[in-house]
Amino acid sequence: MQKKSKNALKLAAGIVIAILTIWITFRSTNWTELGIAFSNAKWGFVLLVLPALALSYVFRVYRWVTLLSPMQKVSKTVATPPLLTGFMLNSILPGRLGEFARSALLSRKTGIPFVSSFATVVVARLFDGLALTGLALVVMLAMWNSLSHSVRGGLIAAGCGYTVILLVLIALRKWHEATARVIVFPLRKLNFSKAADKIEKLLLDFATGLDILKDPMEMIRVSLLTAGVWLSLCLSVVPVFYALEMQWVWYYPILILVLAGFGMLIPTPAGAGTVHYAIGVLFPVITGISDPKAKALAIVFHVTQFIPVIIAGLIVSKGNIKLDED
Repeated sequence: MQKKSKNALKLAAGIVIAILTIWITFRSTNWTELGIAFSNAKWGFVLLVLPALALSYVFRVYRWVTLLSPMQKVSKTVATPPLLTGFMLNSILPGRLGEFARSALLSRKTGIPFVSSFATVVVARLFDGLALTGLALVVMLAMWNSLSHSVRGGLIAAGCGYTVILLVLIALRKWHEATARVIVFPLRKLNFSKAADKIEKLLLDFATGLDILKDPMEMIRVSLLTAGVWLSLCLSVVPVFYALEMQWVWYYPILILVLAGFGMLIPTPAGAGTVHYAIGVLFPVITGISDPKAKALAIVFHVTQFIPVIIAGLIVSKGNIKLDED
């Protein structure tokens, strides 16, 4: 009951943040010009988003299967429904709750312990974070002279943060018992022995899902698959520019993904509001693109990136429910 209340509170907070940021984003919008941007759009180009977006999820499935392989050989047909269901829930609910659902669904199907399954999700997300930071650095180099020192420092700090987390996970995998003891050492010093014991056990179970980190060749494979994910996502943004007849340079799709990624750090349902603000307000400030065009871009980008995932997730989750009922 308490868990349901916490989830309801997170959802309510996410909805409030979404409404507030949508209001901030569109409060001074010239609705006539925004309407013209939509009326002049070539909507056929939007359909070209779907193949590239679908390809990014193919890469995600292959990557997850690779991460799971040290524990158990999981087929792509088994891994795909939990992954799509998880992303669908992430697109509806705030707080990345879909990651837990994804791990739980896979555990139920395969018998892999939940904590170990969740560890692979954490690793996948970590590689996504590193890729997003790398893309941010690419944009930073392309726009070096126009970025403030604080923005440069923030991007570099984000990259360093993801790298530190990766090193901790590698240490947990290679020296799992010693690393777990070091992590819980402050709790033991504070005489929280029971909590330390529980967390240490969870860390050791979690380490089972990090087996991929001990094999350099497998890490390279995961890195290449992650590159495939983000290259596909970059390609999926390009048709939106053509649909809205917007001029663009090579790094604009990357910048859109970077801004959307930072917007998604604030937990609102499907990044509603925060993604719109990042693209509709920050993107024109950085690039000089007109305000109505940028806001039209924010709306079309958000719809094309999230609605297909929600539909795919609902389809596979409905299939899972029918299978369970049978």
